[in-house]
Amino acid sequence: MCKASSHAQKASSGDSPAGIGRPQVALDRDSPVYQHHLEDLMYHALKDDKFIIYYQPLYSIQDNNFTEAEALLRLQDESGRFVPPDEFIPIAEKNGMIMEISSMVLNKVAGYIRSMLSCGTDIDSISINLSAVDLTRPDLADHVLDIIRKNHISPNRIVLEITESILIRNYRQAGDQIREMSSESIQFALDDFGTGYSNIANVIDLPFDDVKIDKSLIWDSIKNRKCNIVIRELTKAFKDIHLGVIAEGVETPEHDRFVRQCGCDRIQGFRYAKPMPSSRVYDYFGRKMA
Repeated sequence: MCKASSHAQKASSGDSPAGIGRPQVALDRDSPVYQHHLEDLMYHALKDDKFIIYYQPLYSIQDNNFTEAEALLRLQDESGRFVPPDEFIPIAEKNGMIMEISSMVLNKVAGYIRSMLSCGTDIDSISINLSAVDLTRPDLADHVLDIIRKNHISPNRIVLEITESILIRNYRQAGDQIREMSSESIQFALDDFGTGYSNIANVIDLPFDDVKIDKSLIWDSIKNRKCNIVIRELTKAFKDIHLGVIAEGVETPEHDRFVRQCGCDRIQGFRYAKPMPSSRVYDYFGRKMA
């Protein structure tokens, strides 16, 4: 349950990885040597439990607090530098490693939710990104529910995010998977809405709970009157059909003011909270903003 291209856009960038037990490799993303190097890095990260999960809290405008977050996958080289996900996720999808990575992420997030609830932390849900490869797995729904049940949390504590670029690859299969899991109370969010594949029919046809407006539209709306009007009207339409609306990429007072005026429900962005290690997220959940 890791996002490929859209996940990468949210990740912090880093220098080229040094590799495990190897000299540094010059960064050439298309080089077979570098891609093999990343495969090796991911293999050892899975084997030695070296993948890191950061969390970015979401701010609720109505409740004036943080009760949700998005899980974001991080991979470090031996020097501690982060490898951009748009480099390692596509390779993991290509070689099939992504399914094992996805299972690891879901299990860790579900365990983290259970831990926070046992401590009395005020948390509603954490979202996880689905890969296009994950949606081809015939037993995906059973697999996801099995992990959730083993961690003794309610299915509605998990939100699965997918992008429309994923839907367009195999709409029928993806739709069936979404409907099956939604019927078991797992929540779904349509991520990065407005990034090239936006189709209102997908929002209407599939049982999404939330729509996440891509940061590019939020930023453009500040300087582009037409974009501004469109986002305001879309937000109203989504809310009229009982969808939650999340504004991504809110970084400035202007962004903040605009998404509030639009009627967005939640805000995700550096103005409120950056991605952070799990140890720091405890300080955010349930916290009221001044």
